[in-house]
Amino acid sequence: MDEIPSYKKPEGKSGEELLNQMDHDHTPIALWSYTNFDVKDDDVLLDIGCGSGLNIKRLYEKSPKAKSYGVDYSATSVKKSIMMNQKEVDEGNIIIKQANVLDMPFEDEKFDIITAYSTVFFWPDITNAFMEVKRVLKTGGKFIIVQGINGTDNYQPLDDGNDDGAVFYNDIEFKDMLLEAGYSSVTCVIRKIMEHKKLIKTYNEEGYFEQLTDDEHQDNIDKKQDISPEWLCVIAQK
Repeated sequence: MDEIPSYKKPEGKSGEELLNQMDHDHTPIALWSYTNFDVKDDDVLLDIGCGSGLNIKRLYEKSPKAKSYGVDYSATSVKKSIMMNQKEVDEGNIIIKQANVLDMPFEDEKFDIITAYSTVFFWPDITNAFMEVKRVLKTGGKFIIVQGINGTDNYQPLDDGNDDGAVFYNDIEFKDMLLEAGYSSVTCVIRKIMEHKKLIKTYNEEGYFEQLTDDEHQDNIDKKQDISPEWLCVIAQK
C-alpha cells in the first residue's frame, strides 16, 4: 500500500510531488492575497512554512533591495525551496532555514513582513507561535496569514482523508488569538467568491470597522478545483 504523503510535513519523493500539487492548488489564493497588502522594495521578508519556495520567490521579486528568508520544519521543503531559488540563494539574497515556528533562529525585530501561506492550520500551540512571530517582527511590521478557507463551516474533507490534524480557524478566532498575543491591530479580508466581493474587518484600539467592497481581482482558476466560497487574508500589525 502506498504511503499517503503528509500535507503537514511533506517528506521524500511523495512529499516533493505533493509540494508541486500544493503550488498548483494554492497559487490563485496567493496571487489574490497580494492585492491586500503592500510590499516595499527594501522590506525584509520571512515566509513561514515555505514549502516549495514559490512564495519566497514571488515576494523577493517585490522586495529585491533586501534579503528574503524562508523557514520550514520539513527537510524536503527546505531542499526544494533552495532549488526553487538556487541563483538568489547562491548570491545570498534568499536564505532558507530548517526551523520550527515556536523557536525561530532570528534576532528580535528583524522582519518588516512575515507571511504564512496555507500553513497556520497545522501549527501547534498557536498563541505561543503567534508570540514568537511577533518577537521577530519589527514594531509596525505586518504578519500576514493566508488560507483558502474561512473556518470549518466552509471545509470539505480531503479525498484521501489525510488532514494531518489541521484546525481551520475563522476570521473571528484569528482576531481573538492575535490580539491576545499582543498585536496592535488585526484586519481580516474575507473574499466572497460567488459574490465577487470582499469584506474587510478591522480591529484596533479605536474600535471595529467593517467595509464591503467589490473584489476586482481576476483569477485563472482550474474549474476542476474545489473552491471554498470564502478565502481569508489576515493582516496583523505589531
